[in-house]
Amino acid sequence: MKHKPTKYWKARADRLFSLWIRQRDADGNGVCRCITCNTPHSWRSIHAGHFISRGKENTRYNEKNVHAQCVSCNSFGEGMQYEYGKAIDRKYGEGTADQMVIRSKYKNKRSWFEYELIGNIFLEKLKANKFEIR
Repeated sequence: MKHKPTKYWKARADRLFSLWIRQRDADGNGVCRCITCNTPHSWRSIHAGHFISRGKENTRYNEKNVHAQCVSCNSFGEGMQYEYGKAIDRKYGEGTADQMVIRSKYKNKRSWFEYELIGNIFLEKLKANKFEIR
C-alpha cells in the first residue's frame, strides 16, 4: 500500500501544531498576547512564532519553544529572539531559553510516520479542548 509523502505529513503536523499553539495561548475571547511585545491579536491572525527556528527539528514541536507571536515581531522583527528568550525564561523559569538552544544543536531527522504521530498528538489535544480545527 502506498503512503503519502513525508512532505504531506510534515505540513499536516505543522498546521495542527500551529493551531494548537495559537488556540492554547488565546483567552476565552479568542485573543492572544504576543510573547515578545504583549500586543493583543485574534488567534486567527497571530503566528505561532518559534524562539529557535523551526528548521531545527529537535525543537520544532516543543511547546516551550513556540508561542503566539504577532506578525510584526515574528516576520518583520525577525522573531525578536532576545526578547523571546527573556519572555520564555520569565514564563518557564530561568535557563529555559538556554535549554532550547542546547536541544536545538542535536540533529534529528524524522520519518513520515513520526510526522503523522506528531500531527495526531496535536489533533487529539485540539479535540480534547474542543478547539476549532481547520
